[in-house]
Amino acid sequence: MVLRTVAVPTEPVSDPVPRKLGLWASARLQASAWRLSPGQDISARMHPQADGMFLIVQGRGEFQVFDGQEPEAAGAYVPSAHYPLDAPPKRPLPEPDRSAVEAGTVCLAPAGLFYGLVNTGEEQLVAVAVTASDTSGTAWTVR
Repeated sequence: MVLRTVAVPTEPVSDPVPRKLGLWASARLQASAWRLSPGQDISARMHPQADGMFLIVQGRGEFQVFDGQEPEAAGAYVPSAHYPLDAPPKRPLPEPDRSAVEAGTVCLAPAGLFYGLVNTGEEQLVAVAVTASDTSGTAWTVR
């Protein structure tokens, strides 16, 4: 067994979109570090068969939890650089329940529940996202 430790990058970035860095991927788990500039968000997502979480490392933001209803196929797509698909029209989700988060906060989302993260602070937000493997092979993003 190979043990691995990874330093989470916290250097400021000025990208026009959130910056994601893969930290780990296995048949059972995946972990990524996200850096969001003020106002940026991680779009609402849902993994049908996988629990997910964010650990806030730096900054302040808002964890958003939407309804648990699976989207219609016409309003959902699999976002990936490996699939150069034209995304179908997205449908809006209902207003989310919102929770303020800061460094040290752990945000948990059970499988089948839409969730997202927004940087509402004035500085960069850094979060580690951890998701169990989803045997359905689908991650729904609708926003």
